[in-house]
Amino acid sequence: MSHGSKGKFIEYWGRGETGPITFQKEFDTKVYWPRLKELTKKYGIEYAEGKVVPTDDEELDAIWQAGKELLLDVGILNVSTERRILFTEEEIDAALENLPRSVTLGEGQDAITIPHRGFEDYDNGPTPVGTMGRILGPISDDLYEKIALSYAQEPLVDYVHFQGVKTEINGIPIKPGSPFEMMAEQQHVAVVNDIKRRVGRPGLPDGGSTPVNLQAEMAAANPLWGVKKGDVRHVYIMPQLKTDYDQMSRAYFWHSYGANIWGILQAYIGGAAGGPATSAVNGVADLLAYVMLYEPTLLGTWPTDALYFSNSSKYALYVANYGGAAFSKHTHFPALVGAAWQMTAGINSEEYFWETAAGAIGSATLGFLVAGGTGHQSAGLDQAGGLGARFAAEVGKAVGKARLTRVQANELVNRILPKYQPLIDNRTLHTVGGDFRTAYDLKTVQPKPEYLAIYNKVKAELREMGLPIQ
Repeated sequence: MSHGSKGKFIEYWGRGETGPITFQKEFDTKVYWPRLKELTKKYGIEYAEGKVVPTDDEELDAIWQAGKELLLDVGILNVSTERRILFTEEEIDAALENLPRSVTLGEGQDAITIPHRGFEDYDNGPTPVGTMGRILGPISDDLYEKIALSYAQEPLVDYVHFQGVKTEINGIPIKPGSPFEMMAEQQHVAVVNDIKRRVGRPGLPDGGSTPVNLQAEMAAANPLWGVKKGDVRHVYIMPQLKTDYDQMSRAYFWHSYGANIWGILQAYIGGAAGGPATSAVNGVADLLAYVMLYEPTLLGTWPTDALYFSNSSKYALYVANYGGAAFSKHTHFPALVGAAWQMTAGINSEEYFWETAAGAIGSATLGFLVAGGTGHQSAGLDQAGGLGARFAAEVGKAVGKARLTRVQANELVNRILPKYQPLIDNRTLHTVGGDFRTAYDLKTVQPKPEYLAIYNKVKAELREMGLPIQ
């Protein structure tokens, strides 16, 4: 299997000790932001209302070129040394040329192989390419096992981020860097592995990165009883275009262990990355930076509104779809995980399913994995459930059945946005919808009839809109 930059890690990471000295404030205000604005203007990249799923390849070419130039010009700031890591264009091109064209997550019969997939490509494998479920936010101790089971029992879900925040173990608060964090991670991984065995999917890939500290993740790195070689753990390019020795150490450890790593485009729209257009350019630079510094197994799109934490707003979907598509069009990197990874509304609401549909339609059309499962801005207690991930997969399958063009997908998403975007605009969407206890029968761990009624109502309305969802 080819590798883009793994053999160059020592050289590239070492540039964080020798590169130009740049303090963080100087990097943000005098290096990164001015150049980002200049390049976005230079290439005529503009956001406009109604642009959600990209239909103009020339616009994607412009976003790609601007993002690549941004990384070449400003580099990545190592905040541990306050020096910039710089690359040449030849180094970036060589890394991209040598990237693998497919990756495999998980083990045995539960493994999933993820290839690169083009836009509107419905003839080279199933649509969607894969489905990711995600558990995020605070989860009650008495519910974690049930919530995790609600994902593992869904046959359409190929890959799960079994995350969720645990606050104490044996009555003792879990503090980052403490032995209690290490104990909690061992307990967490044991519970997840038990659930996967119980549903007959022992090799289902787990992408859950719960601890704050790497040492806690390392405590559960054991292929016999802990993190398996087919599992996936995170490493980040921190906003915006920054890294540190902790992130490099994560990449080093998990590559050495033999497991997979994932990373995300994470522009904060309205924050340091600016508006939607500049955020899309930043997103391409983010994804390229991951390739050069960490070579993750899997990449995803995770932009969010900085002022109202939404992963599914019209702005977030624009950045995810345009930034992700620009990267995908110009590389053969395996398919990205598309938007939205978590919804703004609570899981027990129509709006939650509409948010999921808006993300999955664009993602499936562009050849990305679809995602779903978490609600309430990934901040509400017990706001996760497997039915949302199942729904994302069903929407993706319907996109493939309909063979939607990008134009049709953009039109459909724009018909869906009014179902929830006004509540994002007035900052109330997070107040809508109940949690796992209201949505699932806690004995059978099956969706309650009233929850299924909401799910089926949204599916019926999607069929009326022309999407042949089962």
